[in-house]
Amino acid sequence: MLRIKVGLAQTNPVVGDYAHNVDEIKELLAKAAKNSLDLVVFGELAINGYPLGDLSYRRDVIAAGETALEQLTRESLSFPELTIVVGHARFARSEKLQLQASNAIAHNSASVIRNGKILGVYDKQRLPNYDVFDDWRNFIPGQSELVFEVGDTKCAIAICEDIWDPNSERAVRLEAMGVELVVVPNGSPYTRLKSKERREVAKRFSSGLALAYVNLAGGQDELVFDGDSFLLDGRNEVISAGLEPGLYFQNQVPESDPLEKLWHVLVIGLRDYLRKTGQKKIVLGLSGGIDSAVCAALAAEAVGVENVLGVLLPSRYSSDHSITDAVALAERLGIEHRVVEIDEPHQSFENLLDLSPLASENIQARIRAVILMGISNSEGYLLISTGNKSEVAVGYSTIYGDSAGGFAPIKDVYKTDVWALARKYNELRGSEIIPENSISKPPSAELRPGQVDQDSLPDYFELDAILQMLIEGNATLEEVVRAGHARETASRIDQLVRAAEWKRSQGAIGTKTTDLAFGRGRRVPLTTRFGKL
Repeated sequence: MLRIKVGLAQTNPVVGDYAHNVDEIKELLAKAAKNSLDLVVFGELAINGYPLGDLSYRRDVIAAGETALEQLTRESLSFPELTIVVGHARFARSEKLQLQASNAIAHNSASVIRNGKILGVYDKQRLPNYDVFDDWRNFIPGQSELVFEVGDTKCAIAICEDIWDPNSERAVRLEAMGVELVVVPNGSPYTRLKSKERREVAKRFSSGLALAYVNLAGGQDELVFDGDSFLLDGRNEVISAGLEPGLYFQNQVPESDPLEKLWHVLVIGLRDYLRKTGQKKIVLGLSGGIDSAVCAALAAEAVGVENVLGVLLPSRYSSDHSITDAVALAERLGIEHRVVEIDEPHQSFENLLDLSPLASENIQARIRAVILMGISNSEGYLLISTGNKSEVAVGYSTIYGDSAGGFAPIKDVYKTDVWALARKYNELRGSEIIPENSISKPPSAELRPGQVDQDSLPDYFELDAILQMLIEGNATLEEVVRAGHARETASRIDQLVRAAEWKRSQGAIGTKTTDLAFGRGRRVPLTTRFGKL
């Protein structure tokens, strides 16, 4: 049983905005002092923002972070009884390892501060180099332990990846040194199963020691740090935090429904991308389909209904229900909507050029993009792209057409999950905001008469199962076939995924929700012939 009161401080830093980040830290320190806490722990690089990427190579960036740390240290004089652990970058005090060839000049560190003094600094030892993580590229690893005391409780620090080695015996060594509490600042992005994984890893690492796991909160580019901090007293969880920034030191926050949590993560990712890039308004095309409906609902929650514009862009092939469903959605959400017919410009292009049937379909999507970008440029809206992961994976979109946009909220959400999210959203709102017809009707791009997605693609439930194996599982074609899928179908989907790589390389970023998201987390050549092996 711990003899000290510990606070878990979840902040939402902005990369490089040191004044904002320190102010957020100070606000939580005041709350911690008011509640007579002994120790308050902040997340990984809470002073600088995370991930820093190659900004970690810039001396002015690291120097500004060290200045901010000095400021925070002086501010700690206002809270003399409080011990503070805060993550930051600092100029490297040790040489790069012989096997590390990079431009790194800094450590990923955490300082222990009390009453105007830095009692010690710990440097992250295990630097991840997988998925979205580039710590091995950006930082120099530390090699030393830091043990400090809060009252009569001995504490040590491990940063994020430091606790993920399944063969680590570090906790045994720390316990032999008399350590009772391991403090773990984290910059751990959300994925669907990450909450469970974190707890399993923490319990395995701590081996009975108390452990304070503190994560960042909020969106940074395509990542959402979902908070989810917790305190283990021995192996039992005694404090559990939610998604949002704040100070957590008592009571457990109940785990939310996974679909509800996914919804909130998508809202946070979109909301914070706009906030941190200084944008306030969103425009999107409304087709009456499920993808644009879910994106419109996310946008309304992220920036407020008064800041969302939905644009209906019907063509000669648009069905009546595509218009009525889109209008119904806009009215139920309470967002502004406009109608801009595209048939006249479409006919002009057909008169101007000798278009193939496919080119004529794509021209429609590009006309819509030009109109939406015109509104975006003229009226100060961010255009969001409404494509889902299933479509992005197989290239079922028009480059410079429906793929156009500055952010793609559901880029890492499979089509089958989009349907589930729509139903969950209506359930949460207690009303049919997203029209049932948008959820239940066969998906269609409506670029030619009678077109439906399944003219070109397998049933989405089968498609998504194959895609999850190929993308998240890195499965071979033979493994997909052995899982029960027809060879012809599996081969065609595999070829479509490879052929669409060039499109994805030019697409908007979107919130990461799965173990392997397109973009930063998946890096493959655009030109390959491995399919002929």
